[in-house]
Formats: sequence, C-alpha cells, structure tokens
Amino acid sequence: MKQGLVERRQFLKKIGLGAAGATTAAVMTESLSQIKQSGAAAKEEVDKLSQKYAMLDKRSKLMMRGMFVLLGIDVLLLI
Repeated sequence: MKQGLVERRQFLKKIGLGAAGATTAAVMTESLSQIKQSGAAAKEEVDKLSQKYAMLDKRSKLMMRGMFVLLGIDVLLLI
C-alpha cells in the first residue's frame, strides 16, 4: 500500500509540473506578442515625431537643440 501512495504522489507531482510548464509557455507567448505590438507602436510614434521635427523651422530646431544641451540630452543632437 505504501508503494501505491508513493506512485500517486509522483504522478501528481509530474502533472503539477506539466501544468506549470504549460502555463509558463502560454504566458511567454502572450508576452512576446505584446512586446512586438508595443515595439511597432513605439516605432510608429518615433516616426511621427521625426516627421514633425523635420517640419519645424530653423529657429525652432535651434531652440530645441539648445534645450537638449541644457537638459543633458546630447545624444539626441546626433539625429
């Protein structure tokens, strides 16, 4: 009788691990799709901002660059 109890426990343990693995795989798949969608939305937003920046006149661009320097965002000056 003790052997049957041990086998049942091992069986339940394996089923629990299998369910945890399946749940993890499902969550990872969903997360991956959300990351791809968010990346596409961010790229679209950057494109829109780039187009709006290109439409600014020279004086406004100079003011933006000055603001970037004062704020310490010099990396954006390379764009």
